[in-house]
Amino acid sequence: MSDPSTPCPRCGAPRAAGPECPSCGVIYLRAEARAAARQAEARDAAKRDAALREVEDQRLALREALEAHASPTFVPPHVAAMPERATSDITFDDGDAAESRSEARLRLWVLPAVLLVAGLAVRSPGFGGFLRIFLTMPLHELGHAVTAWFCGFSATPSLWVTSVSEERSVFIPLALAGLLAALTYQGWKRRQWMWLGAGAVLLLAQAVGTLGLDRMQGQALFTFGGDAGMMVLGTLLMATFYVPPEHYLRKHALRWGFIVIGAAAFMDGFEQWWAALSHVERIPFGTIEGVGLSDPSKLVQTHGWNISHLIRRYVALGIGCLVALGLLYLGALWRVRGALRGASTNAV
Repeated sequence: MSDPSTPCPRCGAPRAAGPECPSCGVIYLRAEARAAARQAEARDAAKRDAALREVEDQRLALREALEAHASPTFVPPHVAAMPERATSDITFDDGDAAESRSEARLRLWVLPAVLLVAGLAVRSPGFGGFLRIFLTMPLHELGHAVTAWFCGFSATPSLWVTSVSEERSVFIPLALAGLLAALTYQGWKRRQWMWLGAGAVLLLAQAVGTLGLDRMQGQALFTFGGDAGMMVLGTLLMATFYVPPEHYLRKHALRWGFIVIGAAAFMDGFEQWWAALSHVERIPFGTIEGVGLSDPSKLVQTHGWNISHLIRRYVALGIGCLVALGLLYLGALWRVRGALRGASTNAV
């Protein structure tokens, strides 16, 4: 029952004894129900407004923290629920648009320029020999050694020659498999999918080289692995130019030296075998003093490889390295393009 001392909820006139207001004719119970509903709606609207103001305050605080390069004092619930992810390599060192544009220019021009200069250098009669002796031959010998390890042989590379055991080793395959298994496990544990994929692929390659090839096939493969390894390792060295900003190689400018060495090594091998497609005399057949038969002579005379097949295998490997490098180059340019677009949007 309504309190008689309260006024009419519609017109405010003193409440009469009956169910209706004598001034405005409203029924007291209906007017009170409508008033209670309006009050409930007002309370709900106030709660929504308070929640929206809180969200807006958090958004502004997050924006101010990002602009000040500081960590926000709160973590939104949807962010806290997300798994941790590695920092993208398109977030440049200081987030400055000028540095982003500088890095974009480097990624656009450095790789093609260094490949062009390396190609001209290895074709130079005098300078090409200097590069081969002091810069690219260590990668050539390392290519022999790495291929031998993946085929189960013990190998010791030096600057100009690699000593490889005649028979397969027991320790080398076990040690290499252990290292690759550790790489694969760490990739899975840390959710570094590139580590995981590289470890799995390399374990498969070792299984094929050690268990799928007989001794003579393994010896032929690590002989082939000199110039082949020079191109593959050179490609990997060039790829280090695109490491993320926080990487050690980029912070200490080591990527500049690696891309120069990698380009010289790759072009030294690829230019020779590409030229051999039309000039077979470019193939270094013969003997090397203190070493014996050259790699092409061993593959042809000892292992029975056809010369045309030999050339095409080296050329196919070189083209595959160029394709992989081109995909990396285009992907890096695409990521830089997105970073520049974001920087320009923030500036506006």
